[in-house]
Amino acid sequence: MKVQELFKQADPGRIEEAYFLQHTIFYPYERYSISEKVDMVIRMKEYIREHVNRLATCEICEEEPQTIFIVELPCESYEEKGNTELTLFSIFDNEAYQKMRTDFSLWSGKEECRIEHYGIDMCKVESIAGYHIARSSVETLGIDACCAEILYQLFEFGYSDKSREKNIRALCERLDEGMEEAKEGKSYSYEEVFGHLWQKMLEHCADEDERQHMILKKEFEGKMEGIERRYTNRILEDNHRKLIALVREEYVARV
Repeated sequence: MKVQELFKQADPGRIEEAYFLQHTIFYPYERYSISEKVDMVIRMKEYIREHVNRLATCEICEEEPQTIFIVELPCESYEEKGNTELTLFSIFDNEAYQKMRTDFSLWSGKEECRIEHYGIDMCKVESIAGYHIARSSVETLGIDACCAEILYQLFEFGYSDKSREKNIRALCERLDEGMEEAKEGKSYSYEEVFGHLWQKMLEHCADEDERQHMILKKEFEGKMEGIERRYTNRILEDNHRKLIALVREEYVARV
């Protein structure tokens, strides 16, 4: 089934409900007033209905066939043990057909044995409408949840074509600048960046209780690092196996 057909079958009202159930939309706007949040919800519902109709009726931009997979997987953080989250990615069909009967991977492994996967947040609406949606995603999550997740990913860079194009362009420019800085040796590791930020926050913290809280929390996180890493690695391996099985099942069924 193509994404456009999925949205043609959908009930916009149910997609709205699924959207708000699946994602908290106010982060990082928790301090907005109730009235402001109500206004935001109303606008969000307008955006959702507009895009449901657009995806259901637009002229599809025919491109190399891709399939969208939406899967509910266990969270990778030990602190969120028992919780799940939705992950969405797309795969070029031709590449999948070529590698599905091999011992392929999605996240790691040799390049020749890896099926590359992509997000849809930078894709045009008309392109997404022409993608296929994995059968297992629809059967497991339902039409409402699948449509809501597609919209959530689509809105990552904005709610209009103009705002999305502007934000995507700005991101690409920042990435280009980062690449140039990396070539000049101006790159920093994740640990270096966040270590520097934490130190700056500590230096500017005037409340002694808050300072002690920051210090003790960091010490605790350091002691728990090994447990967290082992748990995360185990969940990542399990999730990877699940995704490989779903991808294989999808494409084998089409042959």
